[in-house]
Amino acid sequence: MESNTKLITPILFAVMLAASQVNAQTLGEPGPGALPSPIALNAPSSPGLDGPGLDGRRPHGPRGGHQPGGPGRHRMGQRQSGPGQADRIGHERGLTSLTTVSGTVGQWIGNDDAILEGFTFTGSANTPTTVKFPPHLGQQVQKSIKPGSNVSVTGYSEMSPKGESRFRMVSLTAGKTTISDAPPTMPVTPPTAPSQATVTGKIADYQIGRDGRVNGLVLDDKTIVRVPPHVAYQLTNLATKGSTITVQGYAKNLREGQVQLEKTNILNAVVLTINGQQYLVR
Repeated sequence: MESNTKLITPILFAVMLAASQVNAQTLGEPGPGALPSPIALNAPSSPGLDGPGLDGRRPHGPRGGHQPGGPGRHRMGQRQSGPGQADRIGHERGLTSLTTVSGTVGQWIGNDDAILEGFTFTGSANTPTTVKFPPHLGQQVQKSIKPGSNVSVTGYSEMSPKGESRFRMVSLTAGKTTISDAPPTMPVTPPTAPSQATVTGKIADYQIGRDGRVNGLVLDDKTIVRVPPHVAYQLTNLATKGSTITVQGYAKNLREGQVQLEKTNILNAVVLTINGQQYLVR
């Protein structure tokens, strides 16, 4: 009996030791169907909220890597939409209240290239207002109204980039004619390719865009040399007023429906020659 007890004791000890090892393995490595241990997937392995995750990669989370479709983030090149989001011209997208005002047309307004895109307007309050419309509606507007005409304009107020108030036209009624802001139609004939030209003249002035930056040169023969603002900034020191400059570029053509208020030769510069040195415009 005593010998049996001595044999059973080591066997029980061995069984208990094996059971404890099995339990330890079960807790450390969950098998199929087992619940994972409660460890946050985006917890950093070292102090600091923005450190890499446990596997050495940056975690997916509010402070970590990408969050496709998550709030406050979007993929490159995609625009988010939502209530109250402002579009590229400054007013909020969504429902916009329209107002109809009646009054008298004042003077035509052109853009930096003298292309018709609006007119001054005096309503019942006798306060001049600027009415703006897309340039491709220029021919229709100019055929339907003229300075002094009585018109009704439906649209909404907005602020220009310079903080000036203006009235964006949605439709215009003059007598029995109504013009609506519709997308431009496809031209009946394909537009002609811009012609290449070379002009030489003296710089009479710099042209200032509506954003307050120099965007072109005005030569003594009234030719406007169009260059990007960052190039124009360089030219203010390189080509001062009175300097002689040779410009190679392409003439600007009017698009379908546009009207140029003043006949102006506009050249999009490609190569400039100043004091015998040629410069590529990029």
